[in-house]
Amino acid sequence: MRRALAAGAALAALAMAQGTAAQEPASATLEDARVTYDGRVLVLANSRIERRFDWNGGALITTWLGFDGESGWTMRSETPDLVPFGTSHTAHSASLTLREVAADAITPAHLEVSVETRGPTLDLRRTCRVFPRVPAIPCTVAYRGQPREADDAAPATRDVIENAALSADRRGDAIERLALPPGHWPLTVAAFRAATDYNDWLVDEDEGELYRQPLALAGNVLELQDTFGRGQIFLIKEAPAKADQIAWPGHDFVTQQGNVRVEGSGIDPATLSPDAWRNAYTVTVGVAAPGRGAALLARRAYMDTRRSYRHDRDGMILMNTWGDRNRDAAMSESFALAQLEAAHRLGLTHLQLDDGWQAGLSKNSAASEGALWEEWSTEAWQPHPERFPRGLGPVVARANELGMEIGLWFNPTRTEDYALWQRDATILIDLYRRHGIRIFKIDGIEVPNRKAAENLEKMFAQVSQATGGRAVFNFDVTAGRRPGYLDPVNRFGNLFVENRYTDWGNYYPHRTLRNLWMLSAHVPPQFLQIEFLNIWRNPDRYPPRDPLAPARVGFEYAFAATMMAQPLAWFEATGLPDEAFATAPLLKVYGDHAASIHEGQILPIGERPDGTRWTGFQSLGRDGESGYLLVLREFNQSGSVHLATLLPPGRRVRLDHLAGQGRSRMVRVGSDGRIPIALPQPHNFALYRYHILDR
Repeated sequence: MRRALAAGAALAALAMAQGTAAQEPASATLEDARVTYDGRVLVLANSRIERRFDWNGGALITTWLGFDGESGWTMRSETPDLVPFGTSHTAHSASLTLREVAADAITPAHLEVSVETRGPTLDLRRTCRVFPRVPAIPCTVAYRGQPREADDAAPATRDVIENAALSADRRGDAIERLALPPGHWPLTVAAFRAATDYNDWLVDEDEGELYRQPLALAGNVLELQDTFGRGQIFLIKEAPAKADQIAWPGHDFVTQQGNVRVEGSGIDPATLSPDAWRNAYTVTVGVAAPGRGAALLARRAYMDTRRSYRHDRDGMILMNTWGDRNRDAAMSESFALAQLEAAHRLGLTHLQLDDGWQAGLSKNSAASEGALWEEWSTEAWQPHPERFPRGLGPVVARANELGMEIGLWFNPTRTEDYALWQRDATILIDLYRRHGIRIFKIDGIEVPNRKAAENLEKMFAQVSQATGGRAVFNFDVTAGRRPGYLDPVNRFGNLFVENRYTDWGNYYPHRTLRNLWMLSAHVPPQFLQIEFLNIWRNPDRYPPRDPLAPARVGFEYAFAATMMAQPLAWFEATGLPDEAFATAPLLKVYGDHAASIHEGQILPIGERPDGTRWTGFQSLGRDGESGYLLVLREFNQSGSVHLATLLPPGRRVRLDHLAGQGRSRMVRVGSDGRIPIALPQPHNFALYRYHILDR
């Protein structure tokens, strides 16, 4: 491992801060990652990506983007990458700072470079990170001060067919820009939907192509393919979905021949101050070889850096009893103890006490006195004196005896943009220190501005630090204006994706599977909590001949659909019939392999689920020669299929059968990556461990 920071870096930063040209080169290396500055060109690179900038007095201009040390694209621009709040930023001075950031409980080791420019009224700081062997570089812009009046926008007109000089600059709030060379550039943009209480189709994808007219697109992920080149480019805007963003301009990308921009910083300029830096949304630029699989793997390599997966911390088959719609009507010490016994019998690993464990009852309580939501006192977060007269100690003690853990529900106080974040952090830290409780479902969040977002992030960071990185937050994205799938705050835990109930007839395993499958192309599913319910409840809420109703699908299949995520048992275990506990052997097999499954790169394979398809997931092991396949046969009449996978074409693969139907066998991967799979019955699955045997 190479780790070095050139002595000239500090001198360069000092010289440039004084407004003079840097005399000494600056460089840093970490394994294959490197950052170099020679006074004119800044290079950020590793063995899989290289991005070069013209220094331009600190107002950086991207001149080259390459991949795998060979191919790439020369950018054609004479203007800076950034257009803060629609203005042309003037820099009086500039400085560059390089540092190596050691790995911690969340983020792998990496190099970090910051370029800071100072202007008459507005200062900018652009901070980029380079990770070893990761084909993507995230950059975050921060502002301090006040922008001057925005420049005049390009005139809006449809009478442009005779205009040979269409403006490539819309003067929007641009936080990233690539001036792509001429060519044919098909594109795909993926937009997310959060607030899953109201949405049941969580990813939308649109296609297009760069054209001479500017096109505004809404979404978080943009893929650009160079039709006659040797690769593709992707951009990720790490922000909430669409209008959940702060100061959202109505779009995220503006694409045009020779100009791709990311717009919408997430900052209202009226909230800026000369006394403090305020971060915009992070934008990540990445590269990949041609092909859908290459793009998926390149993006996943970057997403894995946002939170390092640790199975002893992040792995769980967590039960939350709210899914049976009894709310907190039965919440008590005896109720919790009974749930622990039944959950342990089934093979679950965690019990989370949802809303109702605390002294201050919320407006969602079954009790008439429940009224709290936006504002809570410290005393409200003590155990309910009647429901838990001995506190949480007896429940935690029994969980420990069973080898399980207790988690809790928590709703931060929203007053003045979460101004009481330190007090709330102290409450959670105290629960950890007294009882070892480290898993908290975070509910009720509303994020109207950057101050609120920053205060929440400070709270989660403080709890994480105080627990030695052991804390896991389950961020509820079911309603409200909340962080969503790609917000940076998600590095502190996982996402509680859906509330679905048999009581309302809106739980269908195939719909839950579809949402997981679609999200897994963009978000590591090992950081998504995906539910399975008590399928024996409320059969009368479904059409009597509905082949996709939960009771017809079966309990094992409903659980199997969640295995590549973090399975969420969304029920009271004491309400399960005896036949449910026949699933315990499946949970045991899954538990034996869950760490290896989730430490891999999990991506969707097969067809998008709709209740009638062959579908599944592949977990690619870090050794490149082994992994797992989860194949699911939905309700269809075909007993076999040639399933599309990410296995290398032409290779011989051994499939070791672990669970479900199917059998162990040898297969040869087709030229298109497909393998033959047979499952004799609909609504069944097969979990395999695979080994690639020959080259």
